[in-house]
Amino acid sequence: MYWLLVVGAGLLCLALFIPEARFSREFILAWLILGALDFFAEVFEVEVVPHRSLSAAIAVGTTAICIGGIPLAVLTILTGSLFAEFVLRWDKLRAGVGHFLKYVAFNSCQLVVSVTVAGLVFHVLGGARPPYTHLVSFVPPSFAFLAYVIANASLVGGMLAITQERRLASILRFDLRHLSAQFLALGVLALLMAVVYPLSPWYVVLVASPLMVVQGSIRSYARLRDQAKEAFERITRVVGERDFYTGTHSKDVAELAVKLARKLQLPDELVERIEAAGRVHDLGKIAVPDSILLKPGELTEDEWAVIKRHPVVGAELLQGLEIYEGIVDIVRHEHEHWNGGGYPDGLAGEKIPLGSRVLAVADVWNALTTDRPYRPAYTEEDARRILREMAGTVLDPKLVDVFLAIAR
Repeated sequence: MYWLLVVGAGLLCLALFIPEARFSREFILAWLILGALDFFAEVFEVEVVPHRSLSAAIAVGTTAICIGGIPLAVLTILTGSLFAEFVLRWDKLRAGVGHFLKYVAFNSCQLVVSVTVAGLVFHVLGGARPPYTHLVSFVPPSFAFLAYVIANASLVGGMLAITQERRLASILRFDLRHLSAQFLALGVLALLMAVVYPLSPWYVVLVASPLMVVQGSIRSYARLRDQAKEAFERITRVVGERDFYTGTHSKDVAELAVKLARKLQLPDELVERIEAAGRVHDLGKIAVPDSILLKPGELTEDEWAVIKRHPVVGAELLQGLEIYEGIVDIVRHEHEHWNGGGYPDGLAGEKIPLGSRVLAVADVWNALTTDRPYRPAYTEEDARRILREMAGTVLDPKLVDVFLAIAR
């Protein structure tokens, strides 16, 4: 239904505004230049978070609105994005032509709808073609760019909300928090391309050079995030090679914690942090000697003191890394107890971060229902009984109740 709505809206925009185009020599030249720029911008899009890509095409579309209104903008975006989609989604053909066309149609039509919304904002605010001689002339294109960004994020966010259980608000918060400088640069370059166009259409190509630099900075940002994440996943795998339980345990705990967080209807951003924390919450065990980590019997008091250091070590390893921003405290306080008897800082009740409390429930459940070096796994009935006994002392009692309702 959502796909039909967006694709139908895109086709309607094309049907309404393409007939208004006046295919003069100037119009066709602008269409070719901007369409080519849009194609390259889309082809080199950057996936900043899973299933969320960003490109400099937003600036190109805004420039098209300023130069030729909605007709030029929809034609520019349609041709550029169509060719780019065929390049980017070619692998979807393996799943069938229908699957391939479904992706191409949605992505192209949502861009057409977004640029149409931006064009209408430009028109309502009294936007005019360049040259711009007064500062107030830049108001309509600036708001048009902002409308383009919001419409694009909203339409993509709607699909992600359906298919990936993400929330639109979390996508907008991410864009505002982490990509505000890049969006500002794209908006300025869109205005600059519109300003230089009356001097010569080919000057737009020159201005597109810094446009590609901005997109390159976004790509570098995404690459650094991915490299940092990959580095710590490798360290986790190293720990897993030392202790098979730790390697599989972290993955299972992350999955359980996400299920509990979803049931609690926590914000998407917090759910993502909990999942990331779950995957690396035992990272600090890399500093625990094998003689302690793999000991089959009970630990001595001194050995327990070494084990209790692992959340602190894990938090210190993650400290200062943007990819793990917001999860350091979750990792550090995952072994705190509801009654204050945990470690490393003896926090109690709601002073323990919510993400840590969620992770703790999932961690304890997984520990109870899997074989350990010193005992076999408990039955599900016994695990439920023990979890209830720990509620209110070790674990958040409300979270235990919710977890037991969904535990399998």
